[in-house]
Amino acid sequence: MLKYYKRHIFALKDMLDAIDPSSEDFSPLLEIQKYILERILGTEVRINKKKAELGGLKKSLRSNKNGKERSIEIKSKISSVKKSLSGYKFLLYVWRCFGDGIVFKYVSKWNLKRLIFEVDSPEIKKTSGYIGGKEGIEKEWQLVMSATEHNVPAILCDITNSIRHGDICLLGASDPHVIEVKSSSNTNKRVKRQIESIDKIHSYFESDVGSIGGLDSMKRVAFPEEEKHHNSAINEVIRSLFDDKFCRVCPEPGLHYVGIQTGVVTDYDNLFNGIEEPLVYMLNQAKTDGRWDNYYPFTLSIKDAASLYRFLAGEVYLFVVVDGSILKSMFKSIGYDLDIVMSEDAGFIFSKMIDGYEEPFFYIASEHYVGRLGLEFISLKWFLDNEEFMLKEIEGELLEQLQNA
Repeated sequence: MLKYYKRHIFALKDMLDAIDPSSEDFSPLLEIQKYILERILGTEVRINKKKAELGGLKKSLRSNKNGKERSIEIKSKISSVKKSLSGYKFLLYVWRCFGDGIVFKYVSKWNLKRLIFEVDSPEIKKTSGYIGGKEGIEKEWQLVMSATEHNVPAILCDITNSIRHGDICLLGASDPHVIEVKSSSNTNKRVKRQIESIDKIHSYFESDVGSIGGLDSMKRVAFPEEEKHHNSAINEVIRSLFDDKFCRVCPEPGLHYVGIQTGVVTDYDNLFNGIEEPLVYMLNQAKTDGRWDNYYPFTLSIKDAASLYRFLAGEVYLFVVVDGSILKSMFKSIGYDLDIVMSEDAGFIFSKMIDGYEEPFFYIASEHYVGRLGLEFISLKWFLDNEEFMLKEIEGELLEQLQNA
C-alpha cells in the first residue's frame, strides 16, 4: 500500500527538512501541518469506507443462503479488507511521525517525555480519536495561526503521536506548553480532568519536581554533558543497502548497526558473529508496532527521503545490537553489576554493595529509557557516563541518609 503514497512521503520529508526553528518565517511550519492534516483526514475517510465494507461482508457471511464457494469468496474478501484496514491505520501513524518531527525540531526530546504518559500513572496515554468531524478543530487551527502571527511556533497536538495532552502545543520555549481548547463554554468532569492534568504538567516543567507519572516527588535533572549518538552510522548502513545486500558497522566497542535487504537469506551466525550476549533492537518491528512515539523520530534521524521510504516500506531491515557482555564490563569498571532484564517494569537493573547497608543498593533504568540505545542510536560510552552521574547522585543521597540516621 505504501507505494501509492511514496510521493507524499518524499514531499513531507522535504517540507520537514525545510523547517528552521530559528527562523521567524512560520509559513513552512503551517504548510506542513496543513499537508499532514489533509493526509490524516483522507486516510480516515478510507478507513471508514473499509470498516463499512467489512461490516457488509461479515453480514453476508452470516447468511444461510451462501454456498461453500461463496463463503470462501467472502472470507477471502474479508481478509483483504482487514489487510487494507491495517495498512491505512499504519499510514495514520506514519503521517503523525512527520508531526513528531516538527515537535522534536523545536523542543528537546528530554523535555517532551511527560506529554505522552498519563499524569497520574506510568502508563502511556491513549491516542485521541479521529480528527474528521471533531468539534473545535477549526478553532484549534485558528489558534495555531494566531500564535505564529505573534511569533510563537505552534502545532496541532492531533497530528502528532508524541503529544497526548491538550489540543495545541506552543513550541517557542525550551519546554512545550500545551493548551486545551474549549469548543464551547460548557465544562464537564472530563474537561476538568484534562485541565488539571495539564496544570500538573506545567507545574512540573516550572519547578522541575512534582508528583507525576504515578511517582511522588519526581525530579528533573539536567545531564552533565551533551548527548552523543551515532546517527551518521545508521544512515551509512541504510545508504549502503542500495547496492549491498548486507551491512554491519561497529561505531564503538559493543555496539553494532546491521542492515539487510528484504528477501535476502540471512546468515544469523554472521549477523551476531563475535557478539557474546546480543541485546537486539529490531527497528522495523518498533516502527510497524508504533512504538517510536516518544523517541527521537526516524523521520528526522534518517536523513534522506529515499532511505526513509525504503525503511517505511520494509525494503530494508535494520537492527541495533548491543553486546551485553561488554556493557556489563563497562559498568563493572565503575563498581556496578548490571542485570539486563528488558521487561515492562525494567530495562536494566544496577546493583552495588554500599558500606553500612546489609543489602545491595539497586537502581532500575526503565525499559523505555534503555530503548533509547537502539531507537536513538545513543553512544554506549555516553550512556555509561550519564548513568554513572545519576548513580553517584543517588548513592550520595543514600550515604547522607545513613549518616543522619
